[in-house]
Amino acid sequence: MRKLLLVGFCLLLIAGTAMAADKTVVVTPVTGEVMNINQAGANGVCVLGNLNNPAYAIQDWIWGQETYKYLFDADQAECMACPAGFTVEMVHFFMQFGVEDVPVDFDCYVDFEETIYDPTLGCFLPGDVICASQAYTVSIDQAGMYDIAIPIDQGTCACAYFGYKYAIGMTFLTAFDSTPDAITDNIPVGCTSYNDYGMGWYDLVTGFQFPGELVMYADIACCENPVDNESQSWGAVKSLFR
Repeated sequence: MRKLLLVGFCLLLIAGTAMAADKTVVVTPVTGEVMNINQAGANGVCVLGNLNNPAYAIQDWIWGQETYKYLFDADQAECMACPAGFTVEMVHFFMQFGVEDVPVDFDCYVDFEETIYDPTLGCFLPGDVICASQAYTVSIDQAGMYDIAIPIDQGTCACAYFGYKYAIGMTFLTAFDSTPDAITDNIPVGCTSYNDYGMGWYDLVTGFQFPGELVMYADIACCENPVDNESQSWGAVKSLFR
């Protein structure tokens, strides 16, 4: 397992709702600055996801052994450098650690995936995984707000098309002894930020009244899906269009 050392810086949708009250939302404005930590040196040409500034900390929210997802529209207008398709190189997840939360080591991984539409809920939900990173150990020594940036090995992500809705995810494999804060913007949308802590997907805005969406985004690189070779004769191909 590779290790990322992060140096400190001042940062329901479900089948049943019985456990919804287990997590209590306590919101405070965030303070201080954020350092974008990129230990693996990803060279993405664009970023997609939630690029809004951090606004709120949801206190003592992240228990560990759970997954967070952020859904986004892959709009080519936001990445004109990629004329065909894109792959995900790195996923960023913002969180805040108090003095009581550090020092701490935890294991996590990230993923990039399709979404599925639920007509009953009127929302898209996380779907099939396109690619995922290996597990990393993250070390936090100082209190503050962090951009946890986890790379996905190049060549493991299939080339994705623009014009569709996708999801990025962060999964914590370790249970925290002291729970750090989740970070959101100040624009609640709904059907966008999800948490599964063992009871299925919860929409964090409509299910828990988060004041905004999770601050998560992806570094992307350009790619192009190869065109399959046509085995039929040209005459046979032309006949399809008569």
